[in-house]
Amino acid sequence: MGQSDMKIDSVAVIGAGTMGSGIAQVCAQTGWKTWLFDVNREGLERSCDSIDAYWRKGIELKKNSVEDVNLWKENLEPLYSLNDLVKSIDLVIEAVPENLELKKEIFQKLDEITDKETILATNTSGLPISKIANSTNYPKRVIGMHFFNPVPLMNLLELVKHPEIAQETIDFAEFAGEKMGKKTILVSDTPGFATSRL
Repeated sequence: MGQSDMKIDSVAVIGAGTMGSGIAQVCAQTGWKTWLFDVNREGLERSCDSIDAYWRKGIELKKNSVEDVNLWKENLEPLYSLNDLVKSIDLVIEAVPENLELKKEIFQKLDEITDKETILATNTSGLPISKIANSTNYPKRVIGMHFFNPVPLMNLLELVKHPEIAQETIDFAEFAGEKMGKKTILVSDTPGFATSRL
């Protein structure tokens, strides 16, 4: 599948901490229907409020218009249960704390509830992508998408491949990064990846 055939309509971000909120904000601004999920309901609502506050500040600073913000707000929706995730979602980006067992558990769950065409990405900054990928039945659709904080302002996106990844998954992640306005670099699944080692 070439980039001309690719399109993204819907994204889910798992984990509403600083990174997850930033990623969800950028996805909504890109024009994608974006669901943000967190097990902590209050934390999730706080994150949605802080994204809204960021956008409103942008209106004051004349960086974006009221129309922009209204559109972005329509794109962003809190998700209170992973089971409510639409099966046919295009991309899921996990951004929970750096705990391998927790991430594997989430990916096993995502493996069950999404179509096998859905691309599953992890925002880990150093855990082995292959271990996360191999906890699923379709490791070829799993990739590392390592964003940098603050996500709305940082231009770089590190894509991390593992031995069993499909080329289509890499192409899709590069396409997604480009649409978000990020500069992507592709690195191998080695401890610390490229930027953390630098």
